Amino acid sequence: MKKKWIIALVFSTILLPQAIIAQTVKRGVAEAAIGSDLNSALPGDVVYMYPEFQNGTILFADRSTSEGMVNLYLIGSQVHFIASTGDTLLMRDQDNARVLSIGRDTYIRHDRSWVRLLAVKGGLAIGIRSSVNIEQPKKTGAYGMEDVTSSITSVSALYDVPGASAQTVYLKSLQNIPYSVTHDALLYDGNKLHITNKRNFNKLFPGKKDLINSYIKENNLNLVKARDALQLFNFLNL
Repeated sequence: MKKKWIIALVFSTILLPQAIIAQTVKRGVAEAAIGSDLNSALPGDVVYMYPEFQNGTILFADRSTSEGMVNLYLIGSQVHFIASTGDTLLMRDQDNARVLSIGRDTYIRHDRSWVRLLAVKGGLAIGIRSSVNIEQPKKTGAYGMEDVTSSITSVSALYDVPGASAQTVYLKSLQNIPYSVTHDALLYDGNKLHITNKRNFNKLFPGKKDLINSYIKENNLNLVKARDALQLFNFLNL
């Protein structure tokens, strides 16, 4: 069953910072000292989507909601929140969630990732999925790290649980840690996500094939970039 009620929550075009919509992959190397934690070793904009935790609301499949001070943890695409004790906690069972609202931004949950909606027109939407990959070599145990999210306390909703506390992944040696941040533009039909290529635009906008081809050519669009894909999406919905 298509989740049209999700799309109905957003009505306006949302613009991302230029650095995100124009760049699909960002690579870097972080230096980490012995005993430092992974989050402090990586740049702040690699760890979290927002510089600070903000008021947020999560809507679940059963239409229940949960609210709190939240941020989107990019390493694993998970919602973190601040408990009343000041601890940073991980919300458990996020795949049962459907919509996340942080400030003026809206996300949908799909395939274990949060996808930020850029624009919604009728029954279609376009969004962007930001993810971080820690590029570990094949050798087991490299960097002395565990899974980056395994040691964070998880709870079922955005409220405190007595005795719960967050833990941190500490690095056992001095390392240069290569990482990449990827921003994937995606089309959403209310049920499935589709990469923003010409084929999928033709599929979701039947009868506009010639218009799509000519507009891409005339404007020299690269549909891999969210900026260009958003431009085409908005043009087709005029």
